[in-house]
Amino acid sequence: MDRRSATTETLLRQPSPAEREEAAAYLRQAEREAAQPGRLPAGTSGRAVESAGIVGFGTMGRGIALSFAAAGIPTTVFEESEGAFRRGETALAESLARAVARGRIEAGEAEQRQRRIRRASRFEELGEADFLVEAVFEDLALKENIFARLDRTAKPETTLATNTSSLDVNRIAAATRRPQAVLGTHFFSPAHVMRLLEVVVGEKTSKDTLATAMALARRLGKAPVAVGVSDGFVGNRMLYAYRRQADRLLLEGAAVERVDGALREFGFRMGPFETADLAGLDIGRAVRQRQAREAADRGEPAPTPTVADRLAARGRLGQKTGRGFYRYEPGDRTARPDPETAAAARREAAAQGISRRSVGVEEILERCVYALVDEGLRILDEGVAERAGDVDVVWTLGYGFPRERGGPLHWAERAVGFPRIAKTLAAHARRIPDPALEPSAELIRRARAVRFVKGA
Repeated sequence: MDRRSATTETLLRQPSPAEREEAAAYLRQAEREAAQPGRLPAGTSGRAVESAGIVGFGTMGRGIALSFAAAGIPTTVFEESEGAFRRGETALAESLARAVARGRIEAGEAEQRQRRIRRASRFEELGEADFLVEAVFEDLALKENIFARLDRTAKPETTLATNTSSLDVNRIAAATRRPQAVLGTHFFSPAHVMRLLEVVVGEKTSKDTLATAMALARRLGKAPVAVGVSDGFVGNRMLYAYRRQADRLLLEGAAVERVDGALREFGFRMGPFETADLAGLDIGRAVRQRQAREAADRGEPAPTPTVADRLAARGRLGQKTGRGFYRYEPGDRTARPDPETAAAARREAAAQGISRRSVGVEEILERCVYALVDEGLRILDEGVAERAGDVDVVWTLGYGFPRERGGPLHWAERAVGFPRIAKTLAAHARRIPDPALEPSAELIRRARAVRFVKGA
C-alpha cells in the first residue's frame, strides 16, 4: 500500500459532523435559489400545462412520460415504430409494477398513471399538447427535422423542449419559426427517478417560456437548474474535463481500478471508468465523434483518440456487452479488472508517444477533481451557470459528487482553497505538459483575491 502524503490525506479527509451539516444547509439553500433563476425577473408567470406530448418512447421518453403521468398530466406519445412502442409499453408497465412491489405507489395509482399515457397514431395528434418534449437519439439533424415538424403542428402557445445532454439548443430552435418558445430540458436517467433537471435557455428563449419550464419542473418533483447553451451545458461539460484527465492518466500508467478506487475513496459512488461502463462506451464515443466533426469544421485539429474509443471500436461497450474498461460475468455487474484494457492503454500510449510511469493517488485526485473545479469556474465566468450553488447542485444531484462535501466549488473554496488549486494545476500543466490543465482566468482571479485578503 502507498505511504500517503500529507496532501493525499488532506484531499481524502472526511468532513466533520459540523462540516457535513454546513454542506447540507448550503445545498438546500442552493436548490431553492436555483429554482428561482436570476435570468427570470420576479413575478414572471409561465403558461399553464394541462397536457404534454413526447416524441420518442425509448429509455428517456418512457422516463419523461412516467414523470408527467405521476404529476397527473395526460401525455401523448408519438413513436413511429410499432415494435419500439410495444417494447416501451412493456418496459413502462414493468417499471410501474416494480414501484408497486416496493411499496412506493398503490396498484390503483399505477393503473391511473399507465392510463394517462397514450400513443398517438399520427404525429399531428401532438398538436393540442401544452408542453412538447422531443426525446430521440442525440443527432442534431434528426432533432432539427422533428422541431420543424413540431413547429407546423403545435399550438402557438405550446412550449417546445428538446431533451438533449449536449447539443446546441440554438440550432434546434432555429429550425422553427418560434425560437422564443424553444428550450432544452436535460432530464437525467432514469428520468422518472432522478431529481435533477437542467433547463437550457437559448439565446431567444422568452422569459415566459423559461417560467413555464421551471414551474413544470417543480410540479414534476424535479430540482431545476437554469443553464446557458454550451457543449454539455454545466454537468456534461464539467464531466468532459474530469474524464479527459482520467483518460490521460490511463495512458500515463494508472490502472483503471486505481483511478476508480481513488475517486471512490474521495466519496464518489462510482469512479469514471465504472460509470462509463454503466452508461455504455458507445455514448461517450458518439459525443467525441461529434466534437471531432465540429473541430474539423472550425479548422481545428481532431482530439486525440482515447482508450475508450479503441475499446468501443472492438465492440467492448461496457456492462451491456460484458466487456468495457472492465469485464463482467453473465448476470453479475461486479467490475473485474481486464488485462486487455491495460494492454490497450499501453498500445495507445506508445502510438501517442506518451511515456508510462507510476501514478499515485494524490496526482489522480488533483488532476481529476481540480480540473472539475476549474471547469466549473470557467462555466461561471462565461455565464453558462449563474451561481456557484447551481454548479454544486448539478454535480451532487446528477453526477455523484459527495454531498457531504457540498459540491465541487463549495469543497474547493473551503477545504482546499483556490490558491492551492491554481498552483497545483499550473505545475501539472508544465510537467506533463497539458494545456487543458492551465488554470482558468477565473481560478487565477479568485486565487489572487484570497491572497490579497490574507495579505491585507
